Amino acid sequence: MRIILSFSPIEEPPTISYFNDKFMIQGFIYSMFLKSDKLKELHDKKGFKYFCFSDVFFKNNFYYLLISSPDVILIEEMKNVLNKIQYFYLGNKLFKKEGVKVKDFKIGKKVSWQTGSPVIVFYENKPFSFLKDKDLVGFFERIKENSIKKYKAFYNEEIKIDEIFTKVIFNKSVSIPLEKRGKRFLIFGSTWKLLEKDYVAKEERKFYKFLLDCGLGEKNSLGFGFVNPIKEEAIKK
Repeated sequence: MRIILSFSPIEEPPTISYFNDKFMIQGFIYSMFLKSDKLKELHDKKGFKYFCFSDVFFKNNFYYLLISSPDVILIEEMKNVLNKIQYFYLGNKLFKKEGVKVKDFKIGKKVSWQTGSPVIVFYENKPFSFLKDKDLVGFFERIKENSIKKYKAFYNEEIKIDEIFTKVIFNKSVSIPLEKRGKRFLIFGSTWKLLEKDYVAKEERKFYKFLLDCGLGEKNSLGFGFVNPIKEEAIKK
């Protein structure tokens, strides 16, 4: 499931680059956790944080942020928190909430996705960069291993996947500047025009639904690896 949050600036509209600060967006999400007892319990748990968020984008005069999770309680509680607020800060700028919607997708016999934020994969203890690394097979093998690990941890059940995607179309490599505790650093990622599995067996659909909601690769709770169904594949509930 995912939340679609639309918002507008109170003062001078910032450029989209203002929202590149992933820690700023993550901090906003964690601030919502503290306003709900159920969310606070999830926040305090060690291990994977089962949520992801998109890059902020601008459309029809509003900014949009999408937040996804396989945890229905997390999405419902976050929606309740957002419904109670009218204004909120991102960084040092004040914004007005314009709308909050919840949307879900089903998984059919085929999945066709595109990225809504860069995918991060660590390869031999370093962020994989297609500017330097050329091992496409190794990249998606690492994606599969990480995905299965998260799935097992969330559902406490086994899953076997042969080839995670059967067709991929690369978009570009990106370097994302991050700053934490006064230290600045770059992390490398990639965006994809198409991530497709041409046939998804019934026993695999729960796994792909989990990936759609949780995100691909690593550092999902920092807003990396968010994926969107390509329109033709989307089924709105």
